[in-house]
Amino acid sequence: MNEDFFNILRQGLAGELACLSPAEAVEHFRNHQANFHLDRATAVCYLNHFLAEYGRTAQDGLLDLARYLADKCLQLSPFDLASLCTDPGQGSPELRLKVAALRENDFAPEALAKVDAGNIMQAAPQMRETLLGLLDAHPTYAQAAARLLAVDYFEGRECSDWLPRFACPKPLQGGFNSMLFNHFAALGNTREAQAAWDALPPEDINEVNLNHAAEVARQGGDIPRAVELYRRSLALDAAQGPVRFRLAELERPSVKRPDLVDRRKVAIYLYSFNKAEMLGATLKSLAASNIGSAPITVLLNGCTDHSLAVAQAARQLFPGNAFTIIPLPVNIGAPGARNWLVNLASTWENDYVAFLDDDVDVPVDWLEWYLAVAEADPKVAVVGCKVVFPGQPAKLQYLYRYVSIARDDLLRLSLSVIAHQYDNGFYDFTRETRSVMGCLHLLRTQALRQVPNFDIRFSPSQMDDIDHDLCLCLEGYKVMYCGLVTCVHHQSSGLGQRTQARNPAMIGNCLGNDVKMYYKHFARLSELRQLDSLSLLPD
Repeated sequence: MNEDFFNILRQGLAGELACLSPAEAVEHFRNHQANFHLDRATAVCYLNHFLAEYGRTAQDGLLDLARYLADKCLQLSPFDLASLCTDPGQGSPELRLKVAALRENDFAPEALAKVDAGNIMQAAPQMRETLLGLLDAHPTYAQAAARLLAVDYFEGRECSDWLPRFACPKPLQGGFNSMLFNHFAALGNTREAQAAWDALPPEDINEVNLNHAAEVARQGGDIPRAVELYRRSLALDAAQGPVRFRLAELERPSVKRPDLVDRRKVAIYLYSFNKAEMLGATLKSLAASNIGSAPITVLLNGCTDHSLAVAQAARQLFPGNAFTIIPLPVNIGAPGARNWLVNLASTWENDYVAFLDDDVDVPVDWLEWYLAVAEADPKVAVVGCKVVFPGQPAKLQYLYRYVSIARDDLLRLSLSVIAHQYDNGFYDFTRETRSVMGCLHLLRTQALRQVPNFDIRFSPSQMDDIDHDLCLCLEGYKVMYCGLVTCVHHQSSGLGQRTQARNPAMIGNCLGNDVKMYYKHFARLSELRQLDSLSLLPD
């Protein structure tokens, strides 16, 4: 662990790539590509890195990769002048017309620069007000319209009421129609998406459009059409990992197993600290799901609010289940609470243990799906799900993770999700991964016998569930993501995009746990290096 770690903390993905050799950076991108649909911010970051690296080393393959990413950036953001002016587009007459139209209608570049410099998470309403003012003053201002669409997307606005004010210059109309279609499709507005799709010339349709169109078809119940569109997308770009998983799911749909809920023994464990109302809502959600006669244990982790009364009142929700409350006098942290529960004598009487956070809404059939996935392979030790933020349209909070860098001087885990992306069905599939979110996960008891404890060095929270997943992988077990289960998590974790107000103590704990993770696994870094994601792609 060296100064590269702190560069990454300051610079994010760009800092991470700067630590790598050209070959390592290419592998880093290929792993990301195997897991996530590209978004503009990530694509631009990789593009800038590979262009700069090519300028220094002229290594074979970097220019082709930069061209690939430049094309992706144009698909995702057709009015991006930087991408339009990046080779290979300079010689295209059509692209030259687009560049000319954008420059001719660039009325207030200083104002746009200020908008671009702002933090959309903190200033989206102010950005929107500025951009609306620019569009009112200059109705053909395409770059202002594109940024308005991005702000609307961030805020989850399915309908953009300013659209009639925008007079799109003719050379840019195709690109704007493409953005509109992707916008409406991503937000689940299938009616507006279909209208925008009908306005797209067939020759201009790209793989990003096709992926969105596939999910629009799926939402309309036309599965054969969705399969056809995803196949067309893969014909244009075969390297799209999530598309391969999604297509496989649509072609050979997974089957949940309600019968296993009664045939397998599952202990359900929750632990909570001073979130009485959320705990009550979580227990109510759990009671509405199909858990059969599974015993439930609630550990109150040094609660000083009325959580005990809430838990006691919840007993009546589970008339057919044993319901145990363990009130601890002090908060022993998340890993300690998990260990307390795992080491109950009753744990080993069960085939599986399910852990729930105290702030989740679970679907009715979550255990049916989890048991189906776990029982398909005795080497499956962990099953987790797709996690979203509350609200509609639902924004993705967490999918899955793998090891992105494992060197003698650095250990890094991948992104868990692409920020500010909505749950439109792209990740509705089952796949092997290396870690899933611990807010709703199932663990095989037999695997717990081999790796029983969550590491209390990661107290009070953060990283203990990730570390435990990796330890199980190192012992030859599998971790499975089941995106056919969607869990609503009311509070995000770590340093994520919707954490509670950050304070130095919380940040210090998260960063300290990153350092602990590196040194804990220092002797096994070569094995962790094998826990990337490329080997997990479907044929």
